[in-house]
Amino acid sequence: MPDSQTPNLQKAQDIARTAQVFAIIALVLLVVTIVFNGGFPIGRLLIADDLEWRERVNEGGLILIHLFPTLFFYAAVNHLHKALQHYGDGDFFASAAADNVAKSGEYAVEGMIGVILIVPLLTLWVGERSGGFDINLEPEAIGMLAVAFFISAIGRVLSAATQLKAENEAFV
Repeated sequence: MPDSQTPNLQKAQDIARTAQVFAIIALVLLVVTIVFNGGFPIGRLLIADDLEWRERVNEGGLILIHLFPTLFFYAAVNHLHKALQHYGDGDFFASAAADNVAKSGEYAVEGMIGVILIVPLLTLWVGERSGGFDINLEPEAIGMLAVAFFISAIGRVLSAATQLKAENEAFV
């Protein structure tokens, strides 16, 4: 952007750059979590001599079930990282940035649905090999689901705003 940026725009750009660093740190931590909570335990299951193959598959399935939300959160943070790259470069009205914010919110919603509903249900069904119903309705999970939903909604609003800006510039 030109040197004539307002202090608010420069501050927003600086915040986006700082947030991008935190997004990279979060991505690294999520990969470490996936490796330590998924890769190593599954590797141990593969070389374990004391388990029958069905027990290995069952335990491996439980490990993958618990990793399910983490994969969605990784995708959510990765899309926010991409949006922050645009904002850090001063490209505040990029449709790609807005789309990445919306996708980030969608992945976060899917991850929170996994935390609240899918992981408890599948853990109950696979782990105990029985039916039933279980759900994680902790206040923190509900709050994070709301935040994820709002991020998705904000991304959609930003997408609409970038389209309006492009249409207005087309008239000029």
